[in-house]
Amino acid sequence: MEIVMPQISRTALVPYSAEQMYQLVNDVQSYPQFLPGCTGSRILESTPGQMTAAVDVSKAGISKTFTTRNQLTSNQSILMNLVDGPFKKLIGGWKFTPLSQEACRIEFHLDFEFTNKLIELAFGRVF
Repeated sequence: MEIVMPQISRTALVPYSAEQMYQLVNDVQSYPQFLPGCTGSRILESTPGQMTAAVDVSKAGISKTFTTRNQLTSNQSILMNLVDGPFKKLIGGWKFTPLSQEACRIEFHLDFEFTNKLIELAFGRVF
């Protein structure tokens, strides 16, 4: 029997440019202002094409931090790979496709597996 890992796939058409949406998603330090369950975030290392960032999340009295290394293609895509955290696996990313000067399509895909069932029960709906 094959075990299927949880996945999230979302696509949205938004009335913002690809550049605006890329900047929003890449603004890791602002995550606590608009992401439910996010209690902190920080950039650990940054170069023009790569960023390593840590995000603190809390739900149901459980707090965890996870760190990802993100490959950045300016205004086009952000690819995430797990460095450390409560996951056996976390890989995914964002793709921003311009539709006009003032609109774009956003695609988000995430494959993940938590390290244990208790964490999955607490955070499953966050991810």
